[in-house]
Amino acid sequence: MDEWQPLDMTPEQDGSTPLEPSMDGLSTDAANLQAAFETASSHLDEVRARHTEVLVTAGMLPETGLAEQHPERALAWIVEAINGRVDPDGLTIPLLGTHEEAIQLHVKTTEEATLVKLNIHDPEGPPLVRELPLPADANATLQATFSQGRLHLRW
Repeated sequence: MDEWQPLDMTPEQDGSTPLEPSMDGLSTDAANLQAAFETASSHLDEVRARHTEVLVTAGMLPETGLAEQHPERALAWIVEAINGRVDPDGLTIPLLGTHEEAIQLHVKTTEEATLVKLNIHDPEGPPLVRELPLPADANATLQATFSQGRLHLRW
């Protein structure tokens, strides 16, 4: 039968590095989480994110110069802001709870892009109006369908 053998312990050295508080799990207190948040994210990053959010909500495009050079980014910002999805052949916007009669679409063609103006009438508040900058060649084959609460724009 095996017997227990003693295991030697060495005392802790004074020069050892102190342990840092854990930032995960349920044992973390609020002060440590707040300190980690303040050191991890700069105030300027938060301001930029809020500014972009306000511009998209207002129907304006953040980074207008960049949007002019890369219109696909501008489209991605707007579609993402309304929980839509950009597909290889178009885009899909979920409008669950909206009736087809409340949706109005208008198209305008410019030299740089084809603009689609989405106007959704809300009887309980102001209408939702967004301009979607599509590629310039999208006007030739642009189709809109509303199926099962989702608006599909294909080109």
